[in-house]
Amino acid sequence: MNFKYFIPAVLWAALIFALSATPGRHMPDLTFWNLFQPDKVGHLVVYAVLVGAMLWGFHHLRQREKIPRNVITIVVLFAISYGISIEFMQFNFFSGRNFDVIDILANIIGCLIGLLSLRFFKHSV
Repeated sequence: MNFKYFIPAVLWAALIFALSATPGRHMPDLTFWNLFQPDKVGHLVVYAVLVGAMLWGFHHLRQREKIPRNVITIVVLFAISYGISIEFMQFNFFSGRNFDVIDILANIIGCLIGLLSLRFFKHSV
């Protein structure tokens, strides 16, 4: 298996981890409108890019053949699990960071938005 196609996804995941481990301030109370704060939009974008980068890797690994649906499901579930894990790590291990359900929601929405990147990979679905 040629892992070079996954280097962008691995580097992006490392960047997400590094940014998530950076000390931050306490986040505001949970409300639906908090989903539209710049921080939450950032979560949407970085997780959409993570899913897109992983799908790009599989797209090229399979020599641009159709990506199987089970692989797509695993990619999305992995990215969602990664986002949830980061939130738990922020609460338990990273100073000045906290667990935020709205961040998790933004991460999940970002992962689902990342699925739209399949449209850019010819014959992917």
